[in-house]
Amino acid sequence: MIAERCHSTGKTKDETRIAISVYHLPRMDRRLVQRLTGLLFKRLDFKSDGVIFTRNNLTRTQIVNLLLAHLEARLRVRRPLCYPVGIQLEPTFACQLDCPLCPRQLVKDGVAGGPMPWEDYEKLMKQIGPYLLAIAFWRFGEPLLHPHLTEMVAMAHRYNILTLVSTNGQFNRDAADLRGLFEAGLDHLIISTDGATQETYSHFRRGSSLERLKAFTEAAVSAKRSLRLPNPVINVRAIATRRNEPEVDDIISFARAVGADVFTLKSLYLCQDGSPSHPELPLNYKLRSLQYRGEDGAETYRRLPNLCRKPWTWPTVCHDGTLLVCECDDEQERVLGNVFTSNSFRSVWRGRPAQDFRDRFPVRGTIGARFCQRCRYKLDDNMLMLEPLR
Repeated sequence: MIAERCHSTGKTKDETRIAISVYHLPRMDRRLVQRLTGLLFKRLDFKSDGVIFTRNNLTRTQIVNLLLAHLEARLRVRRPLCYPVGIQLEPTFACQLDCPLCPRQLVKDGVAGGPMPWEDYEKLMKQIGPYLLAIAFWRFGEPLLHPHLTEMVAMAHRYNILTLVSTNGQFNRDAADLRGLFEAGLDHLIISTDGATQETYSHFRRGSSLERLKAFTEAAVSAKRSLRLPNPVINVRAIATRRNEPEVDDIISFARAVGADVFTLKSLYLCQDGSPSHPELPLNYKLRSLQYRGEDGAETYRRLPNLCRKPWTWPTVCHDGTLLVCECDDEQERVLGNVFTSNSFRSVWRGRPAQDFRDRFPVRGTIGARFCQRCRYKLDDNMLMLEPLR
């Protein structure tokens, strides 16, 4: 049953519109002209986890920056004029859980877990908000622990930026301001649901409660219904592991029963041990991305070119202002600078470390950084299943 439903995110009738994956905004192909057509009408469609989000009334600044970013990424400009088209933003490093496979385990002993200061976020948005098209509000920490997340989303919404939040859902009904967050304009709420039983769920999400997660999901659906808002899309998300692969249908049943909008299943990414024999990987190869499908799959994946555009389009801003070229830089191998302590975001974005990184980034290869060698974005094959529920 699971094998038959895998890879169900192929093009559907509803996806024949112009759509660019929110995590691969810079990747343009021979259909470039088709995709640019939407910009003539100041409209752009984004695809996040297979779900289409439309942004109308794009400003001239947003459109020009998007086109410039595409061009400079293709030309490998070392000191670009463009700003990013999207960012991975970490509201806080703090988290209630202690998940054994989370990259947070690599650095948690040396990183303070305080929230991103509101004043610094506000200053950052004044500098880059007019240019951005999307913000993914998560990295290592739990976003809903930030005391001003609602205001963060509201400010991004005023700039007409697509907003996405991923949460572990470990909150009591009244502990998270879901109504305020939804009214602020949140577009996509991802709720990590990695098991249908407490034993399976807590193995992957150490320190979690499945009952608390279910109550949170019900509260999110209830808040959306009471407000009669089209967004956020409530996405019950699971990461396929060896323990939960027999429970996928049960997780889907829960998501449907509670009234979520979609269920998505994604492949496991191993931030340290990339071996295809890792004990947490599913036995069913169709529930793995290519790089973990045995030694043959791993070798095929290693030979694939890396067409990454993130050094020009999608950096990561950590909770303390550290700017990274990519969210996969778990151990901060390539720090570009600090956008909170520097004169401006632009001074770091175009600074010497960033220039040196781009200068050594080949057109069809990787640089000598561990996170580039194990890149999970060579293929857009992380999404295994999309099950519309409403």
